[in-house]
Amino acid sequence: MDRLVFIISVLVIGALTAVLSWALSFVSARVARKSGALDQPCGERKIHKKPIPLFGGLGIALTFLIAVFLLFSQGLLPGIAFKQILGLALAVIILLVGGLTDDRWPRPAWLQFIFPLLAGVAIIISGTGIIQISDPFNANVPWSLVWWRWDAYNISLPADLITLVWLMFATYATKLLDGLDGLVAGIAVIGTAMVGALTLSPAYFQPSVALLAGAAGGSFLGFLPRNTHPAKQFLGESGSTLAGFLLGFLAIVSSAKIAIALAVLAIPIADAALVVIGRLRRGASPFHGDASHLHFRLLRAGLPHRAVVALLWGAALAAGVIALGLQTRGKIFLMAALVALTALGSWLAKRRQIIKES
Repeated sequence: MDRLVFIISVLVIGALTAVLSWALSFVSARVARKSGALDQPCGERKIHKKPIPLFGGLGIALTFLIAVFLLFSQGLLPGIAFKQILGLALAVIILLVGGLTDDRWPRPAWLQFIFPLLAGVAIIISGTGIIQISDPFNANVPWSLVWWRWDAYNISLPADLITLVWLMFATYATKLLDGLDGLVAGIAVIGTAMVGALTLSPAYFQPSVALLAGAAGGSFLGFLPRNTHPAKQFLGESGSTLAGFLLGFLAIVSSAKIAIALAVLAIPIADAALVVIGRLRRGASPFHGDASHLHFRLLRAGLPHRAVVALLWGAALAAGVIALGLQTRGKIFLMAALVALTALGSWLAKRRQIIKES
């Protein structure tokens, strides 16, 4: 097939998964209500006025798994081994089980970490990992990350550790960002679209990855109408972690084009780091949730809910598009600029909030 046919195929997959995800969202919302998995409107981080059903990740995960099974069974994912697909499916199921149980019976933050960690290990042992990165001084000469290998168990160091750290960063970037209606679901759609655009370009043509990106993006796109403000259903733990995890996985499997996903997630990751540093400086637990995230500060500074979401969507989209046209060194400067922009934006929003409340 030529590129045009694959582009159309990715769009069709995205549309079909969006419809299925939208339909399953009604089912998952009903299951959430019957099981008592409702997000109650209490606490400084809660902005909704009535209980909202969780379990949004259930329909998204099932849609993605169905799409992956059908694509692989029809031989449409050449270049991706069966064990990699099996590892991906296992990782999604692990996140789903961990997220659904946490939505119903909330666990301490440090215990929530176990399921994303196990999901990351499933990806690694299935043979997917970051084995090289581009030299920032000469992008044509990659740096190998395989310094030691144990062939008996397919363990490579430090490659596997770096892969696991990357997946955890991506997963927690969207998990911690999930505070406003539609924000994370939209970021997931934008991120998968960027990966899809990259893997359909002539220079990095990888149709299998593009189809996976289309399936992932469509799964979140179908949920978005139910999740935009005022939300009728929330992603929950499974949906918020799955968003970043899938972006992290797609970035790895697309010949380790981490920079594109990192550009989309740069602001959430930088914001999470700033929040953790702030909590430690105040002597608070880094796991204790509060309203010091950028999106909450923008909201309390006076920006409307939809405007804050649109602003962060726009920033992620702009960062992703810019990153598509940059070489390795340029992407490094872009990341630095996004981190600085996040810090400045958070400080200005806090100052505006103080003035507004005084």
